[in-house]
Amino acid sequence: MGGRDDASHLARRRGRTHSRAKRADRRPGEAGAARRRERIVMDQMNYTAPQPQPTQPAYAQGCLGAAWADIKATPGYVGKLVVLGLIMCVPILNFVVLGYLLHWAREVPFGGRTPLPVQRVTGKNFEFGFYAFVIALAVSIVMGVVGMILGVIPILGWLVYMALSLAAIAVIELMQMRMIMGYSIGDGFNVKDLWKVAQRNIGQLLLVTLVPGLVVSFVVGIVGGVIMFVAMLLGLGGALPSIMSSSSVGTASMTDVLAIMSFILGPALLAGLVVYVLAMIAETVANTLTLRGLGHWVARYAPEWTALAPVVPPTQPVQPTTPTYPQNPGAPLQ
Repeated sequence: MGGRDDASHLARRRGRTHSRAKRADRRPGEAGAARRRERIVMDQMNYTAPQPQPTQPAYAQGCLGAAWADIKATPGYVGKLVVLGLIMCVPILNFVVLGYLLHWAREVPFGGRTPLPVQRVTGKNFEFGFYAFVIALAVSIVMGVVGMILGVIPILGWLVYMALSLAAIAVIELMQMRMIMGYSIGDGFNVKDLWKVAQRNIGQLLLVTLVPGLVVSFVVGIVGGVIMFVAMLLGLGGALPSIMSSSSVGTASMTDVLAIMSFILGPALLAGLVVYVLAMIAETVANTLTLRGLGHWVARYAPEWTALAPVVPPTQPVQPTTPTYPQNPGAPLQ
C-alpha cells in the first residue's frame, strides 16, 4: 500500500511540474501577443491620414494674357511702344529699352501694377540693360561652342542644336529676370536656383519666353518679304527704260549702268530701312509681352525672388510707400 501511495504521489508531482512547464512555455507567446495588441492600438492612436497635396492655384489669366492686359491699361500704349521701338534701332542706346522693360516687369512680383513708365532713358535702365546683354552674350558663346560640337553630327546634331537654342532663349530671359530682381549680375548666374525654379511650371515658362518672339519673327518675315518684293518690282520698273535704251544702242555706258543700279537699289535700300524699323518695333512689342509676362510668372511660381531685393537704407524721412517711392523694393532705381 505504502509503495502504491508513493508512486501515485510521484505521478501527481510530475503532472503538476509538466503543467507548469506548459504554462511557462505559453507565457512568452501570450506576452508577445499582448505586446502586439498594444502596438496595434498605439499605431491606431498615432495614425495620421494622408493629407491632400496642395494644387496649383487657378489664375483667371495666363501670364501672357495678364501682361497684355497690363500693356493695354497704359494710356497711349501704342505710341509708347513705337517710341521704344525707334530707340531700339540705335545701337548701344537700345540697352536702355531692355533695362526699361526689365524694371517694369520687376514690379509685378512685389504687387505693382503701374502703367508703362514715362521716363525711358536713365542711367539705371542703360546699366541693367547692359547687364542683360552680357548675360545673353555669355549664353550665346556657350551655345556657339555646343553648336560646333553638334555640327559634326548630321541631321540629329542639328535638330538637337535647334532644340537647345530654343531652350537657351528661355534660359536667357529667366537669368535676366533673376538679375533684375536682385539688382546684381551675379544673381543671374545662379544656375542651381534657376533650374529648381524653372521646373515649377516649365510649360508656362516656355510659352511666355518663346511664343511672342516666334510669332513676331514669322509675321515680320512675311511682311518684310512682301515689302522687299514690291520694292524690287518698282526698281525694275523704273530701270526698264534705261535697260531698253542701252540694249538698243548695243553698248551700255557707265552712266547707264549707274542709273540702272540706282533705280533698282534705291527702292530696295529704302524698303530695307522700313523693314528694319518695323522689325525693331515688333521686337519691342514681343519683348514687352515676354518680360512683363515673365514678371507674372515669377510672381506666381518664384515669389521668393523678392527676397533678392537689396535693402536700401532710408536717405530721407520715412513716407508712405508708393509705387514710385525709393523705399519700395519693387520700384525702379532712378
